[in-house]
Order: sequence, then structure tokens, then C-alpha cells
Amino acid sequence: MNYSKSKLEDYASPLSDTEKEQCQRAIEMVKDSLVDYGYIIKTSRNNYSDDGYAYYYELKDASHSSITILLQGSYANNTNIKRYSDVDVSVIYNPIIPLSLERYFMGFKEDIYKALVKRFGTDVERKNKSICVNGNTYRKGIDVVPAFSISSNLENGIQFLTDKGEKIINYPLKQILNENKKNKETEYKFKRYVRIIKNIKMDMESSNITSAKNVGSFQVESLLWNIPNEIFTKYTTLGYGVEEIIQYLTSHKYLISNFYESNGIKKLCNNFLDQHFLEQFIDNLNKYYIYEG
Repeated sequence: MNYSKSKLEDYASPLSDTEKEQCQRAIEMVKDSLVDYGYIIKTSRNNYSDDGYAYYYELKDASHSSITILLQGSYANNTNIKRYSDVDVSVIYNPIIPLSLERYFMGFKEDIYKALVKRFGTDVERKNKSICVNGNTYRKGIDVVPAFSISSNLENGIQFLTDKGEKIINYPLKQILNENKKNKETEYKFKRYVRIIKNIKMDMESSNITSAKNVGSFQVESLLWNIPNEIFTKYTTLGYGVEEIIQYLTSHKYLISNFYESNGIKKLCNNFLDQHFLEQFIDNLNKYYIYEG
């Protein structure tokens, strides 16, 4: 598909002020739903960084254990795109005394679910990993992940159980800090290129290219995080910069098994199939993208 300079500039742009307000409204409503359910506000809104929209609230329950409502994912990192801008929120329980994840987590998730249903009603849908609140013209959709902290320092990760019983550990703060660092080291170009490639991936999906459907947005973000900084700063023209990124990925597919998620802790590919999907995506991206200058 042919891409003009103006199209790439549009794709590189962050959300509009109106869309940002809709996202902010969404997390405020999650916070308000928990307060209505009986949780108490401990601190006002705090920012994790000045790059992106990573902020959080701290609440407490009747036992004075703390609950952190953390805005995470692509919106927090300022890498989400206009065509897919649901808000990712973790509601993280940090009990005063250590509690067994296996014994107490599902009760916590059920409380969060009830709190959201009380406020949003039938717009709430419980899924295997999260609780989804459908969006509307007033707010963005919200994907709420209840979780337990691994330690008092959230940089050490969060953990949760799926409804199917699978234990998952994630590092949302590590992702935020690592991507902010990468963005500064690339003269603030990393996130612009992430948004461009995510938009091209959506174009590929619209063109019924299966490989694009098999690769998630976070995988694309992490894929680019593994690219050396100098690749992002080689060109001032976005069109040539995208070509350089695609060329690097195409010629370094053999390294993908050694790539990490942008949190820098978990491997990007858990198995051969994950690697195969990414390699297919890169090959098709290389054929699909044409810069018309």
C-alpha cells in the first residue's frame, strides 16, 4: 500500500485533546466506582512520568491495605492510535500482610466486578483475564485487570489469575519506564514510529492479511523496542525512517527469539509459534509498505 508523507504524519500523531479527555474520564470513573463500593481515597492523582499519561490513584480498604489504580498500556505510554484507543487499567491490591494469590485473588476480582457493575451496569463484561467496560461517546472503553502486587515496589511486577486458573506476571511500570527512556534516547522518535507501525498493522488487517491479525499491538510495540536507537534517528523523513525500521527487522529476523518485551524482563516469544507469527508479519509488512515520497 502506498503511504504519503501527510498520511505518515497523521499516523505518527498522538491522540487529540478530546480523545485524551475521554481516556482520562474512563479512569476517573473506575476510581469513582470503587469509592462508591466502599474503598477510600488515600492519595490524589499522581504521575509516574512526564512522558505519556502514566498516572495512578491510591485507595485503601477497611483493613487499610492499599489499592493502586494504575493507568497502563499504550495510553499510559502515549503509543495508542486513534483507531484503537481503549484504556488499560490495573487495579492492584497490596495487602498489609502477604496473602495467597490462589486463595484470595478470585474474591478480589469479584469485588472489582461488582463495583463496576454497580456503576456501569450491562456495559460490563467479565473476561478470562480482565473486566471490560464498553465505551460510548462520553468515554473510551476500559479494560480493567485486577491484580496483586508482588512486593511493595510495583516495579517488581504484578500477578493475577485468569478465570481458567493460569497465573500471569506482568511488569507495567517497567514497560512505562523503559519506553520513556527509549523515547528520549531516540530524540522522541520511538513512540512516533510505534504509532505508525501500529496503524499500518491495522491497514494490513483491513486488507485481510492474516499475519497482522496474529500479532498484537503490544507485540508490535515490543518488537520496535528491541531495535537499536540509531535506526530511529538515521532519517528525518518519516517515510525513509519506516523503510529503515522494516529493513532492520527483515534482516534481523534471526534475532527475534532473543528479543524481550519492552519491560525488559519477559521474552517476546514464548514458543516457536509466536516467533513464526512475528516473522510472517515482518515479511508481509516489508511487501505491504510502499513510501511514495
